[in-house]
Parts: sequence; structure tokens; C-alpha cells
Amino acid sequence: MNQHLEPILEALAGGPPSEVSTDFMEGVWERVGDINARRERTVRSALFIGLFAVGLSAGAFTVQTPVYAQDRNYPLLNEARLSPSALLHVNR
Repeated sequence: MNQHLEPILEALAGGPPSEVSTDFMEGVWERVGDINARRERTVRSALFIGLFAVGLSAGAFTVQTPVYAQDRNYPLLNEARLSPSALLHVNR
């Protein structure tokens, strides 16, 4: 495509245009579309790399607490009866 545009651009730069081909505007819009597609790919790639880096660093720096196979011990509630009947003072 560049081989079609370069002679036309040189002719335009040299003086009054003698003859412009009919597919000139089509080539211009095709080139504009290529430039926009390249820019969108670059932005998409940058966003993907940024999200990947954030996700990887969040996963790497997350501290996990150790898990033990034992019941939890709440010193304030060890002897307390917290069933609904105990709280409402209902005797069976």
C-alpha cells in the first residue's frame, strides 16, 4: 500500500497535482484504520500487562494465616450458654 501512496505524496509535495488516482482516499482511510488498530492493540496490551502485574503482585504478597486443626477457644464465652432457650430463661 505504501508503494501506491508514496508517488502520490511526492507528486503533491512537488507542485500542483497532475493526476490523483481514484483509490487515493481509500488508501488514506485504510492507513488511518491501520494506525487506529495499532494504537488500540497497544492500549489493550498495556492494560493486560498492568492487570497481570497487579494480580500477580496481589497474589504474591498476600499473607495467609496458619490454620490449625482445633476448636476455636473464646475465653469470654467458654461457660456461657448461648442457646435461645438459655437466653430466654426457658426451662424444659
